[in-house]
Amino acid sequence: MSAGHKIKNKISGPLPPLPYENNAWKVGQLIGLTRPDGSSESYTYSPREVDGSWYILIDGGLVSDKKVWAADVATKIITSEGAVYTTTYKNYDIYGNPGTRSESGPNGGSRTTTMTYYNDPNKWIIGRLKDETFPGSSVTRTFDTKGKVLAINRDGVVTRYTYDPQGNLASKTEPGNRLYTYSNYKRGIPQAEVQPEGISLARVVDNAGNIASETNGEGKLTRYTYDGLNRVKSMTPPSGVVKTITYTPTSQIASRGALIETTRYEPFGRIASVTLGGITTRYEYDALGRRTFVSHPGAATGTRYQYDALGRVTRVTNADGTFQTTVYGPGTKAVTDERGKVTKSTYRIYGDPEQGHLMAIAAADPAANVTLTRNTRDQVTAVSQAGLTRSYAYNANGYLVSVTNPETGVTTYGRDIAGNMTTRAVGTSGITRYTYDGQNRLISVVYPGTTPAVTNTYDKTGKLLTSNATGGNRSFAYDAAGNLIQETLALDGKSFTAKYAYNGLDQLSSVTYPQSGRAVNYAPDALGRPTIVSGYVSGIKYWPSGLIQQITYANGTVTQYGQNPRLWPATFSTQKTGGSLYLDSSYTYDGTGNLLTIRDTTDSAFNRTLGYDNINRLTNVAGFWGEGSIAYSGGGNILKQTLGSSTLNYSYDAQNRLSAVSGLRAGSYGYDAYGNISSSQGTTYTYDGVPNLVCINCANPASKVEYSYDGLNHRSSVTKASAKVYEMHDSKGKQLIELDGARLTEYLYLGDKRIAQRVSP
Repeated sequence: MSAGHKIKNKISGPLPPLPYENNAWKVGQLIGLTRPDGSSESYTYSPREVDGSWYILIDGGLVSDKKVWAADVATKIITSEGAVYTTTYKNYDIYGNPGTRSESGPNGGSRTTTMTYYNDPNKWIIGRLKDETFPGSSVTRTFDTKGKVLAINRDGVVTRYTYDPQGNLASKTEPGNRLYTYSNYKRGIPQAEVQPEGISLARVVDNAGNIASETNGEGKLTRYTYDGLNRVKSMTPPSGVVKTITYTPTSQIASRGALIETTRYEPFGRIASVTLGGITTRYEYDALGRRTFVSHPGAATGTRYQYDALGRVTRVTNADGTFQTTVYGPGTKAVTDERGKVTKSTYRIYGDPEQGHLMAIAAADPAANVTLTRNTRDQVTAVSQAGLTRSYAYNANGYLVSVTNPETGVTTYGRDIAGNMTTRAVGTSGITRYTYDGQNRLISVVYPGTTPAVTNTYDKTGKLLTSNATGGNRSFAYDAAGNLIQETLALDGKSFTAKYAYNGLDQLSSVTYPQSGRAVNYAPDALGRPTIVSGYVSGIKYWPSGLIQQITYANGTVTQYGQNPRLWPATFSTQKTGGSLYLDSSYTYDGTGNLLTIRDTTDSAFNRTLGYDNINRLTNVAGFWGEGSIAYSGGGNILKQTLGSSTLNYSYDAQNRLSAVSGLRAGSYGYDAYGNISSSQGTTYTYDGVPNLVCINCANPASKVEYSYDGLNHRSSVTKASAKVYEMHDSKGKQLIELDGARLTEYLYLGDKRIAQRVSP
């Protein structure tokens, strides 16, 4: 270890000069440590004179002296896995604040940061970071005379602050002059807050500094009560059931109606288990407080973790005994998955080995290796794989302003000072323009050409109220708790409305379908999971993991699902109650989750096996159709597909787009500026500026099909041979109905899975 600098001086007098030196100024400073894994840290220091000196000499001899020095860190060197990470500090001010910090590490990591500080010793303000200049970036701060931050400028993006006479934050002006004001403080909490777009929030704070109630922008009130230790005891929402919380020395119990969540703590205050709705997840820790086990819900098995001396995960063992390991090197991390395949990631690192920026991925298939390029800000500027490169550019504010892809060329983005995208142009497609309100919410999109514009409005909690386009106007309504209770699609003089109802726990209990007004009930359990889909499905049971275990259909057919120790589907069977099996399949997987076999016990002719390459791409299959194989490029494009005696070969153009397929289903493809297929085997496709598919075979009236879209970009109608069919999708994109003249088709769901459709008349 370095002994550091020595303070040297020389005393002159009647006798010969008397030099002396000492290291007392750095006594007690850490100079090094070594960890069990062999990694180490070492420090050197430089002296800084804090106070002047005086000497007492008698006959030329030194009797006593006084000189006050401080020890400032000069270098910090971390040695780990054979790599050296160095941080050097220089140019300290008189208060011990470093003016420059230089960092270096493996894989090109090298940068210097300069810093200045706001110091006012008369007011006991020392070391407030003022200016920082990084490679390619800077942050500047201004302060008032009390040391309060007035403005922060990050690469030209400025946020400003003001304060009331008591020093509380009075206003914050975000980029784009978006003003937030705060007033009527109590115990340091603003009881009044005004946000852009006229949104006002109100709070009541009790004498202990707890928020007793809060009123949101729509005037909906939520109340809170607290126990003697200022812990939340109850929460009364604007609607629905009150939530209560009780505490014991080792647990916390939160109850809301039938839903109870119990959290238990071990002696060091760490979570030992969480029981929600009767299903328990357990946690275990080692002597250093690191989590070593997480059980599967309601199970004794789960996932185990091992760590190195630096607290990094080195092994993850799954419930089925498979595992993956991680080995850390100098700026690298190599993960060996459950199949024994290794993926090695390389990072650019500066002075801290725990803070890296990904620079390369060495895949288990070298043809799929990925390299990244970064600018001095560490933003990604290029990603290359298999001879193809995608490039990214940023403006002076650090916002992404262009992306260059092989398939579409250059896409440019305009940005406002807050970073919102104001324009977008994909290749030669034209410019799409976006505008935002004071809350940075998108309020309009104007597309190039004839594509209809979209306009949006919002309520004062940020929920979408309307989204209008010529292809369909959407409107939404919400209850006091913010749950969606109604959504409407208006198009061509027609109006389709779906309604939603919730229980006291804000869990979806029913949907009333558009057009027919037919209600479908779900009878949710305590966890909010449907137990029925009235008229179609009943007796829905779940595994503790949340996967469906059993469904009984209205016709008496029962479907059962099994799961394996990894919580993946293991079996699937369907049979008529008391009857024979229609289907009985079982599934096996490799350690990474790739499906290996499907066994059909009702007819073994339908058994299937599957195989994968080193990076988990499907490469071969065998089943009742025979055997098949798939070959890929390093970038993942399919090059060849064989099934039995049939072979398909795929060709790609210089822009990485599929240009032709040869073999049994031969064909060629053309593309538009967005990269969409515009022609294929005699069929043409036309897209709008979104881009949505709006027409097939537009020039051929006999086969022409047209599509329109609502304000959410969900398809709202299909026109073929002058006959128009209307569709309504819910806000999440699930199709609810299709209206073809008088013929109504309704689509029923269990969660996001379509399970039935009803046609009438």
